[in-house]
Amino acid sequence: MKRLAVLLIVAAALLAPSAALASGVVLKVQKAAHLVAVTNGKAKVSLVHSAAASRLKVGERVAMKARTLRNGTLAASSMRVLGRTHKVHFRGLVLKRSGTRLTLSAGGAIISLHRGAGRHTSSAGDTGPTPGTTVDVTATVTSSDELDEDSVSTVSAATPGGAIEGTLTLGTGKITVVSDQMALVINVPSTFDLSKFANGDEVLAKFSQGADGTLTLTDLSGDDNAQQANSDDDGDNSDNNGDNGDNNGGGGGGGGGDEGD
Repeated sequence: MKRLAVLLIVAAALLAPSAALASGVVLKVQKAAHLVAVTNGKAKVSLVHSAAASRLKVGERVAMKARTLRNGTLAASSMRVLGRTHKVHFRGLVLKRSGTRLTLSAGGAIISLHRGAGRHTSSAGDTGPTPGTTVDVTATVTSSDELDEDSVSTVSAATPGGAIEGTLTLGTGKITVVSDQMALVINVPSTFDLSKFANGDEVLAKFSQGADGTLTLTDLSGDDNAQQANSDDDGDNSDNNGDNGDNNGGGGGGGGGDEGD
């Protein structure tokens, strides 16, 4: 009987969501949504649900105790500021390019990168990475918590997809997800059941990208809070392996950058 009890305890421990200590650099803060994007300095970016979001700033180095939720985001039970850095390093999927800015998807977070005043504003004179490209980025954190490009190098010119966290609008055969940086229109396969979702829901949408640039939904989950993000009551999909594009272009927590003051 005692042996059975021990086995049951061990089995329960193996099945329970694990929490782990990790460190990283804050890449973006969404205070209203209580979300923080954290980069590990090697490439990966995690989107973290944290009550500490309201007091964090871009460039702060943090230590956190967090667990992975069903939709691939993290829930931090504690987050402590260790210091500050003026450099960040991460990998992301280019969603939009202009003469002075790159907009990227990294771990579901939408990151805006300032490219510098010396860039050409015309697309003909701009030789930067095109939308759909996975890039490796090193950037400087400015005093206004923005990111200035130091270097951007192409990792893959043909990326299978990415993710966006934001507010949902349902359409016919498509959805629109609006973040604080941009809106993406994503085609929805007929196999998806969207009856559990409504306009205005906070969601994490994962998508594949076709050769013509069109986006197709591969996974949709509620993301208004950690409880929703950990629910298995999601839209039906044929790809449960996580964020296709951001496996190439971002998605985990860690430490990085040159230590500042």
